[in-house]
Formats: sequence, structure tokens, C-alpha cells
Amino acid sequence: MTCDKKRAVVIGPNRFVPPFNLTLNGDGDDLLECTDLLRLVPGKRAVLLGRWRGKPVVAKLFYKRFRAGKHLAAEVAGNGLLKKAGIPTAGILHSGSVQRSHARVLIFEYIHPSQNLGVLVRSAGDSGWAYLETLMALVARMHQAGLQHTDLHLDNFLVKDNELYALDGAALAEKHPDTPLDTGASLKNLAILFAQRDIGDERLFRALVSAYCAARGLAYSDGLISTLQQRIIECQKARTRRYLKKIYRASTETVRQKKFRSFILCKRESYTPAMAAFLKDPDVAFDLPEAAMLKRGNTAGVVRFKVDGRDLVVKRYNVKNFFHGLRLAFKKSRADRSWFGAHLLLESGIRTPRPIAMKELRLGPFRNRAWLICDYIEGISAREYFQKSPFKDDNDLVQQILSMFERLEIFRVSHGDMKATNIMIHDGKAFLIDLDSMAVHKSRAGFAKARRKDVKRFMKNWTGLPEIARLFHSLK
Repeated sequence: MTCDKKRAVVIGPNRFVPPFNLTLNGDGDDLLECTDLLRLVPGKRAVLLGRWRGKPVVAKLFYKRFRAGKHLAAEVAGNGLLKKAGIPTAGILHSGSVQRSHARVLIFEYIHPSQNLGVLVRSAGDSGWAYLETLMALVARMHQAGLQHTDLHLDNFLVKDNELYALDGAALAEKHPDTPLDTGASLKNLAILFAQRDIGDERLFRALVSAYCAARGLAYSDGLISTLQQRIIECQKARTRRYLKKIYRASTETVRQKKFRSFILCKRESYTPAMAAFLKDPDVAFDLPEAAMLKRGNTAGVVRFKVDGRDLVVKRYNVKNFFHGLRLAFKKSRADRSWFGAHLLLESGIRTPRPIAMKELRLGPFRNRAWLICDYIEGISAREYFQKSPFKDDNDLVQQILSMFERLEIFRVSHGDMKATNIMIHDGKAFLIDLDSMAVHKSRAGFAKARRKDVKRFMKNWTGLPEIARLFHSLK
């Protein structure tokens, strides 16, 4: 693609580093100034903030060879469907191609000042859920117009002056033109939205479904709720499977560096110069006197360390001897399993310290030592909490831990070492830690056996403490 060499940096087919200019086909030197990368889908498209003909704009750049034109056409068609249904969305200012390139570009009006609905809801806490009632009405309008948004999540909506704008026209599908979706199709599509977040408050969930039914004129019932909940679980499983394929790829979320002697993954927002320097030699965390050693063992060491002022835990997986190293060379590292496990838990609605980065020493395809870096959480173990704290049968922490087991069962995940010391209580919330032995089971029988071991190990913590064991009797 054509770029202003003084300002443009395009690295490889999948990576864009603004600022850069793109010269568009058309009248004269029509330049699109790209100033910020908003989103990147490697090998397919990039969403950029920039300026065009003197005004701020958002541009979608489609660059998958032989498919760019089709992707652009889908976006234009979806945008038209939203407008036809009277649903607010960004207007298209320009549709065309980039000079001397197979790439295609769509330029949208910049909806500003606005806030991303997902960010708004997450940052506003419980009060942020009020915005979802408005979203329920908007989704109801889509369904009433016969439209399905196949990527229905909070980040695909903007809020400006208390009005919601729908984005991502390419994800719009019109099942039957000008015919409202039937109840089954409506619930299946609505489940995609609820699958994005774990709404633990049953009353809130029911209130939102009730608001949707009222907007659609559907009969609200326990049967409808039960059907929707089953659809949500199905969506969560499918969404989690798709997401877990992305955590090893370079993307908007993740930096990936694969070399002959090392492999690094890091959250892009955390990949600062200081983090990049640290990942070159993570052992520095174990050598500096200011680092706080949390665990020292033959197979693993854990230290508390700060990078850019951020409190982190660095876990190093050691190689004990030659034969131990030989076994490690041919299988996934424990850092890799923990990286996968942490993402799986978070996507499944189970709290765990947020993974920040992982590194493996390699020799081509053969693995050696490895490190995992995650957020540090201050807290006490569940064992210590229940031994010291007064509690009741309806204690919120008890319900959180029971819910944790329930979510693990839904996704057929076993922890492998379910000691109460591997459940940390931080700020009134239960976090599952030490994920080295976590496993996802394909067979019901295999999972059932592993789950029994998890439950037995967890209940063993309360031997001689019947008043605490009674709180978790439903696990038996």
C-alpha cells in the first residue's frame, strides 16, 4: 500500500504503527492521515482513527488479499440495514481503495464526544448496568426489524448524549426482510450479548430480560428465562473456544515474539519499554534485593516484583536436571498451561489474577525454562478466611466458591490441586490461583473423575471443622 514515507510505518502484512498516511484512489492526492490504531484483526482488517479532508474520521482498512472487496461490501450492506431500521450508526463518508494496493478502505464519521458502552459499563460498576436497559430496547428494535447482530457485545456500541449507536455493520444479518425474528431466533441472538459478561445478580438478569420482552411484546416467563440461560451457556462455551485460539496470536490485545531461542506473549497495553527490557531477562526479578520472594522450590520459584510501578507476580518454572529438561522439551510448559488456564477462567466468569506475559526459552520447537507474569493480589487464603472470619450459611464468599465450582463444571474444567490455599480472598472476592495442573476434559467420565478429586481435596481442608464443611455440603 502507498504511504507517506516521512510519516508512514507499516510492518509486515499484519502490523500497523501510526502515524502514517494512505493515498486513496480518486481525485488527486487524496490522503487519509492515520493517527491511532483502534483495533487490529491480523491478516484481515485494521480500524484507525485519523483525519480526512480536514475532519476527524474513523477508517476501516480491509487488506486480506482476494477478500478485501467482499469484506468492505458486507460492511456497507450492514450499515445500510441499520439505517433502514432507524438504528443510529456512524455514517459512511467514503468507500474506495488504496493506491497501488489490493486494500480497500471505508471512512466513517467520527462519533465524538462519545464513550464505548463496554468501557462505560465496566468503569461505572453496578450503576453502569442502567445503560443496559437502553441497550435492551435497541436490540429489541433490531430483532423487530428482522436483524441479527452476530457479534453482539458491549464494545460494538457507543454512547453519545445518552443515545446508543450500533457499530460493525459486517456482523449484521437479515434473516427475513421486514419480518420480526421469532422468539427462538431472538433468544439465540440475545444470548450472544449476555454471554459476554457474567451477570451474577439474578434479579438484574431477569430485569433486563423483562425490559427486552416488554420492548418486543413477548410474554415473560420462567420457561423463557430457562431457555435463554441454556442458550447463554452454549454461547459462552463457543465464545471461549474461539477466544482461546487468539491468545497465542499477535492482535490488538497481545504482542507475540517467536524466535529460535525464545517465545514471548505479552498484553499489548502492558508492553512498555520497561516490560520489554524485563522480558529479555526475567531472572532479574529473583536477583534484586528489593524483590519479595513468595516461594522458593526446586521446580518453581515465585517472587513479587514491580515493573513500571505495577505490582506483579513472577513465577519461574525451573529445570531440575537433564532428564527433567528432556521431558519438558516435548510438552507444553507449565507457564503455557497457566497462561491458557488464566484466560479460560476469566472467559468462563471465574476470577483469577490477570495474566500479563509469559516467556519460554526454546531451541527451535523444544522448550526449556519458562516464566509467567501476572497481577499481584493482596489477600488471604480461603482456609485462613473461614477459620478466622465469622460466617453464615448465606455468606457471600461461600456462594462465590460454590459458583466457582459450578462454572468449572459447566466448562468441564478441573483444577488439579483444589486446596483452600489455592483460593485467595481479595477485596471480598474469591480468586482461583496456581493453575499449573488445570485441565479441560473432553469426556464426561474423565471430567467426573477429576471433579471428584477436586471436591475431595477441597473438603479435606475442613477435616475437623464440621461447621465450615457444612457450608459446602452441596458439593458432595
